[in-house]
Amino acid sequence: MKLKLLIIFVIVVITPLVILGWLGAKVARDERDMVRLRFRELLDERLRDVDTDILSVVQRRERELMAERNLSMRTPDTLRTLARRSPTVNHFFVLNADYQLEYPSTNHPITDSEKSFIERTSDIWFERKIGFHESEKKRQAKGKGMLVQREISKDWYVWHGENGMSALFWWRDDTGIIVGAELVRSRLMADVIAVLPDTNPNEPSLPKARIALLNEKGETMYQWGGYVATDSDTPIVEYLLSPPFSSWKLQYFASSDYLGSSYGNSVRFNVLSGMAVLVLAILGLSAYFYREYSRDLREAQQRVSFVNKVSHELKTPLTSIRMYAEMLDAELDEQNGKARKYINVIVSESQRLSRLIANVLTFGRKQRNVLRLHRVSGDIDSVLGTVVAYYEVPLAERDIKVEFTAGISEDVIFDRDALEQIVGNLLSNVEKYAGVGAKVRIKSEKHGDDALISVVDDGSGVPDVDKKKIFEPFYRVSNKLTDGVAGAGIGLAIARDLARVHGGDLTLEESECGAHFMIRLRVKERDEM
Repeated sequence: MKLKLLIIFVIVVITPLVILGWLGAKVARDERDMVRLRFRELLDERLRDVDTDILSVVQRRERELMAERNLSMRTPDTLRTLARRSPTVNHFFVLNADYQLEYPSTNHPITDSEKSFIERTSDIWFERKIGFHESEKKRQAKGKGMLVQREISKDWYVWHGENGMSALFWWRDDTGIIVGAELVRSRLMADVIAVLPDTNPNEPSLPKARIALLNEKGETMYQWGGYVATDSDTPIVEYLLSPPFSSWKLQYFASSDYLGSSYGNSVRFNVLSGMAVLVLAILGLSAYFYREYSRDLREAQQRVSFVNKVSHELKTPLTSIRMYAEMLDAELDEQNGKARKYINVIVSESQRLSRLIANVLTFGRKQRNVLRLHRVSGDIDSVLGTVVAYYEVPLAERDIKVEFTAGISEDVIFDRDALEQIVGNLLSNVEKYAGVGAKVRIKSEKHGDDALISVVDDGSGVPDVDKKKIFEPFYRVSNKLTDGVAGAGIGLAIARDLARVHGGDLTLEESECGAHFMIRLRVKERDEM
C-alpha cells in the first residue's frame, strides 16, 4: 500500500511540478526573447534617429549648393572662383546635353587641380553614371545602346578610392542643364561628426553602451558612450546609413547586463515565487488528502476489525445453536410436524448465518493478506453433495431444481472449507438471482492436477456490461430481478480469491442463457503428499 501511495504522490505532485517548471521556464524564456526583440526595436529606432541627424547634414548641404542659381551660364573663371571661396566644395562641374563633362574640360585651359579632378572622375563621364538611375543604366545595356532616360532633378554619386570616400552632388538648374559639385571630404566628415553626441567619458549619453560609426572599410570613424568595447565584442544591432552614406554603418555595443539584469532577475523571481507557491499549495493539498485518506483507511480498518471480531464472537454461539437445533430435530417424533418445521427453519437460518459470517471472516483475512488454506485428503464429490444437500431446501422453496453429476471418484488433497464456501456462494447467488422455476446443474471432473467444477443455471444470466465487474468486492448487478435482494456483494469476490489461493481460478464462461461459472482448483493425489 505504501508503494502505491508513493506512486500516487509522484503522479499527483511531482508530475505537475515538472510540468509547471517547464511552463515557467518557457514563459521566462519567451518573455526574455520578447524583451530582447523590443529592445532591439528600440535600438534600431535610436540608430535611425542618428541616421536622421546625419541625413540632415546632407540635406543642408544640398540646399546650400542648389541656392547657387544658373551655374551652367557662368564662365569657367567664375566657377573656379566660386569653388575657391567655398569651404565645402572642391570643384563645380557642368554637363552638356549628352551627359559629358562641359566644365572643366581639356578643350579649354585648366588648372592642375581641375586636371586631377577630370582624371579621377573619367569613368563617371565615360559610362554616363550621372543623370539617370542605376535601373536606367541597366536598361540601356540591355537595349544595346538605346538610352531609356527618366527625368531626375537631383542625386548623389559616391565612390571609394585610395583616399576614402568621394561624393558628387548634382542637380538640374533653372535652364535644365545638369550642374554639380565635388564636396570636400574632410569638411563633410566634420559636419557629420558635429551632429553626433559628445565623446566626453565623464558625461556619456550612453553610460552602459557605445555606438560606433564605421566607414566602407569597416574602420571606426567615430564612437561615443560609456561602455568600452573589446575586440571580441559583437554588436547587438547594426544599421546601414541612408544614401549617400549607404556604405557606412552604425554599430551598437552594450555590456552583458544592459538588457536589464534587474528585469531578468525580476522575471526569474516572479516565476520561482509562483512555482514555490504552487509547490507549497500542492504539497499542502497532498498532505491534507493523505491525512484524510489515512484517517479513512484507519477507520475502515477499524470497522473491518470490529466486524471480524463480532463475526468471530458470533460464530461460537451460532455453532451451538445450530448443533442443538439439529439434536432437537433428531429427538422429535414424526407426528410433531409443526415443531419439526420450526426446527428446520432454525437450522436453515443458522446455516445461512454461518455462511455469511464465514464470508466476512474470509474477506477480513484477505484484506489483511492472511488468507490461508488447510489442505487435507478427502472426496470432492462428497463435499459437493453436502453443499447441495444444504441448499436443496431453500432452492426448492423457489422451485429451483438441482442436478449434481459427480465425476471425481478418487480422494485428493484440497481444502474442504474453501470448496464449501466457493460452491455455497455460487448456489446462494442462484437462489437469489436465478428466478423462480429455474434449474441449476453442478458437474465435477478431474483433468490432470486440476479439479473442474461447473455451476450452470438457466436463469436471466449476467448482463454484458457487468461481466467484468461482478468479481469486484461490493459490486452488485442492478435489475428488476435483483433489486430488493439482500447481500453485501462480496460472495463472488471471496469465491474467486479462495479459488486463486487454491492454485486455480473462478471464471464466468460464455453461455447462451443463464450463468455458467467454472471453478478450477489445483489438487493432488493422496500418494503425492
